[in-house]
Amino acid sequence: RNDLTALMPSSDRKDTREGHDFHEVLGGDFASLAPFIQARLWKKNMLFSQAQLRDFMALMRTHDLVVLAGDSGSGKTSLVRAVAESIGGRCTVIPVKPNWTGPEDLLGYYNPIERNYHATPFLLALQAAEREPEVPHFICLDEMNLARVEHYFADFLSLLEERETSPMIPLYTADEERHVVVENSLFLTLEEEARYRAGMADGVTFVDMLKNQQANTLLHQLGGFQDAESVLLHHARLRRSMAGLLRTPCSIRFPGNVRIIGAINIDETTHYLSPKVLDRAHVLRFRNPVLADWDAIEAEVQHFDVDVAVPLRLSASDLGLRGGYPAYDRADRRAALLTRLARNQLDSLGVEFGLRAIRQSLGYLQAARQVGMDDLTALDKVVQHKILPKMMFDAGRTDRSEEHTSELQSLTNL
Repeated sequence: RNDLTALMPSSDRKDTREGHDFHEVLGGDFASLAPFIQARLWKKNMLFSQAQLRDFMALMRTHDLVVLAGDSGSGKTSLVRAVAESIGGRCTVIPVKPNWTGPEDLLGYYNPIERNYHATPFLLALQAAEREPEVPHFICLDEMNLARVEHYFADFLSLLEERETSPMIPLYTADEERHVVVENSLFLTLEEEARYRAGMADGVTFVDMLKNQQANTLLHQLGGFQDAESVLLHHARLRRSMAGLLRTPCSIRFPGNVRIIGAINIDETTHYLSPKVLDRAHVLRFRNPVLADWDAIEAEVQHFDVDVAVPLRLSASDLGLRGGYPAYDRADRRAALLTRLARNQLDSLGVEFGLRAIRQSLGYLQAARQVGMDDLTALDKVVQHKILPKMMFDAGRTDRSEEHTSELQSLTNL
């Protein structure tokens, strides 16, 4: 019964989360969300600037992979947890292991001998989000670059490029699923035949059949079983395989209420992100909190007429629906600016900034407006998120150092 419930959750989904209604308290104004979260976190002795919170919330609206980069203890994972809690969402933090080498470390694998799928915390978090489609779910891959991200996450990252619809995530072949169904159907057919020949009613249980000598003998003869134990073992194996199939089908659809955030440290114990990952992600850099102007941040904290200790209740649609990137329009001034940047500055530096990156940046600029960020600040964030992380120069080479310096200085004059 529990497996069937997991497969077919109740259609009567009521939002039982506690908290203020986002539309009643803030009038559904997303631009007011960062000040509310800041005031709430300040009450908890956590200081984040409004600019940082607006940036993070804009990134959450993009539905892209977001990477938080900074020193250990700079508040990366704490921010993810705190924001999720502040909007009535769920947060699952998954530590990445250095020995992760493939997608099975992220999503799990199917064991053909046990006829069962070995799920991971990441997959379980996706399934939990699927059961709560209107609740925002944040999945944070902590220490994301302890292993090479392109080895265990690249396939999943490619799936996230499907923007018009929620992509399907394959877990194992449909043939394995069919084998389980056929085996169970065959055994049920034999069981029905034995029950019919023994003159037993349709409602009798499998245990009742084993207690009935005639039905038990017929079941052994029809199935080719040698003893009672083999029937029980076969039945138990079929039940386990069917339960596993109900819990984990051969593919699942990526839930639209999920945001994936990676937290990375950049030091000699980690791997830097590959160009493939950087091309598809936004990198938000965290400074050492000791260097922040705490007095200035405290001066930003606003007063609200409601108890900010109580979280807001946002739905997944409030946080933003998944959709395609803005179209590339050469007449659009922002697209034209990013194009000139790619041609005049980045190409000579060996930094690729193609149509995907431009359209992703345009999506961020749209989201930034919705969180109350002005256009100039948002463009500056695009440079920080999408361009600067790609600039890895060989410090040992001096033949082009002056040229690189000149090109980097020109970025400040955009």
